[in-house]
Amino acid sequence: MSAMQVSAMGGVGSEKAVWLKAIMFSALALALMFLAMHVGAATTDEFSAVSTKFEGWVTGSLGKLAAFVALAVGSVVAAVKKDWSWFFGAVVLSIGVGIIVTIVNASFTATI
Repeated sequence: MSAMQVSAMGGVGSEKAVWLKAIMFSALALALMFLAMHVGAATTDEFSAVSTKFEGWVTGSLGKLAAFVALAVGSVVAAVKKDWSWFFGAVVLSIGVGIIVTIVNASFTATI
């Protein structure tokens, strides 16, 4: 029952039923989170090889080549269209990928 239907009916009992349903769903979600908490606490290294390979690609020669190609395409489109947003978009993309990889790697190695 939606809030619109509850207000249209004007009944306090039906409003209590809506609140009870919301509280029950919240309690169920909380219980499921507590049950699944041990899954996130496992210390396994399934993705360490993939993460290392991806980091090598982005920070290595392939990443530098992709950044150079993005800057070259951005420069050409900016010169042809006389719109510098393409060039600045390529610069942000080139720098942003390196920053995002650093943030992701830091989040994998973070300890609380």
